[in-house]
Amino acid sequence: MTLRLRLVLIMLGLLVLGLGTSIGATFGALQDWKGDRNDDVLSTAGRALGEDLLAAGDTPLRITAADRHDDVTRLWRGAAQQGVAPSFFQLRGADGLVRQTVAYGDRPALPARLPDEHRPAAASEKNPDGERFHTTRTARHGGRSGGPNWLVRTSRLTDDGDMLLVALQTEASDELTDRTARAAITSSVLVLLALAALSLRAVRRGLRPLEDIAHTAAAIGSGDLGRRVEHTGTRTEVGRLGTALNAMLGQIERAFQERQASEERLRRFVADASHELRTPLTGIRGYAELFRRGADSRPEDLAKTMRRIEAEAERMGTLVDELLLLARLDQGRPLERRPVDLTALAEDAVADASAVEPDRPLSLEAPEPVTVCGDEARLRQVLGNLLANVRRHTPAGTPAAVRVRSVDCTALVEIADRGPGLNEEHRERVFERFFRADPGRSRDQGGAGLGLSIVSAVAQSHGGTVGVRATPGGGATFWLRLPAEPARGGGECASADCRCDLESKDTEGLELCGKRASCTNGSRPGSGRSTRSWTGGSAPDS
Repeated sequence: MTLRLRLVLIMLGLLVLGLGTSIGATFGALQDWKGDRNDDVLSTAGRALGEDLLAAGDTPLRITAADRHDDVTRLWRGAAQQGVAPSFFQLRGADGLVRQTVAYGDRPALPARLPDEHRPAAASEKNPDGERFHTTRTARHGGRSGGPNWLVRTSRLTDDGDMLLVALQTEASDELTDRTARAAITSSVLVLLALAALSLRAVRRGLRPLEDIAHTAAAIGSGDLGRRVEHTGTRTEVGRLGTALNAMLGQIERAFQERQASEERLRRFVADASHELRTPLTGIRGYAELFRRGADSRPEDLAKTMRRIEAEAERMGTLVDELLLLARLDQGRPLERRPVDLTALAEDAVADASAVEPDRPLSLEAPEPVTVCGDEARLRQVLGNLLANVRRHTPAGTPAAVRVRSVDCTALVEIADRGPGLNEEHRERVFERFFRADPGRSRDQGGAGLGLSIVSAVAQSHGGTVGVRATPGGGATFWLRLPAEPARGGGECASADCRCDLESKDTEGLELCGKRASCTNGSRPGSGRSTRSWTGGSAPDS
């Protein structure tokens, strides 16, 4: 049974119960009124007639009948036919046999000897003449009965047992109750039919959003994750259900898309990792084959072979180490958490880069110490990777600048260069694993494409973010933002109240955390550093 049919049947059942109770109560009240009225009419007429008979003093008792053709008789007969007045009077003796009958019109069907159950009851204070009522039908020829009903009152007249019977036709009151019953039943049936049709329409209209939800669910089950339930407002339960379902479907679609993207990244990662590992393995295998073919007998070839095998093995070991580091960061393994002077790390990174490439103009702008809470080794690796990226992807001698500063409660590191820069597509993908802006560049020169991926993973593990934007005038500016940590003694991280939501801040304006001047980020009077330059050349603007 469908929900729609069940709801309609429940509504109709409740309506039938209510209408039945109402009609039953009305019909019962009408029946009580009819019975009380007829009883009152017969009681009044019977007692008045009994008093008149006893007052006349006739022996035996006699009813004086009016002329059958006078006006009173005609009026009485008309009133009797309408059930307004009794039209049958009868005297019976103690033996129950008829002594006198006066009737105006039809007569009730009564036996020749009145049975005990129809005789008067014992006299009491509330019932002094022992009146008793019973019903019967109209007497017909041949001793048969039928037609309108009669209400007969039997009462005691004398102590000798004489009885008076007074009868009233109930055709008019019976017709009233019959008409009332037929009208109530007919109107109830019509009302139920009309309400059934209206209820079915209303329920169908009310449950239409549920049908839409079912169709949407079926479409989603078939693979159409973009389907949504039509919004019908939140004032109804179905509307709120649709809203909640849309929210859930949105989360499911996003989760499914993230899962697909994750699976795609995993497949690409496995393929790229296999390719990157296969390259040094192929080189090692080739040089081993060369050694097997006689390179060991030629000292110069032997030295070159061993040198290349060692280089390829070192390169493969570096790649494996980077992959393991990314795997640990992806698993969310806890890093060391200690106060780290980011300015000092930047100085070391710039010094190392200048030692590797002395001819490149590098400048450091660090007006004050900036302290963060994190893993010093990993943060040192981040700065080293960013500078190595500049060295690998910009021409020799291209100037670059490293800036370290605190903006409210955020430590900001920027590395800007005047190189060829990155287009918009490359800027969006530059932190993907194994992505290389120049696929044709040799891996010996361009790396495996994991350096910036490590930078992004380490930044996220420290609660920070990393990004890249175009440098005004040409080039690229990589930026790193980390939550700054106010310094305190003991070499432990202080719990600062000025934590920033780095995901929602804009790097362009550097308004990262609002105006909270109370957070000093570890600055101390007299500890500021001025701009330092390791070689000539102008530093690029950000």
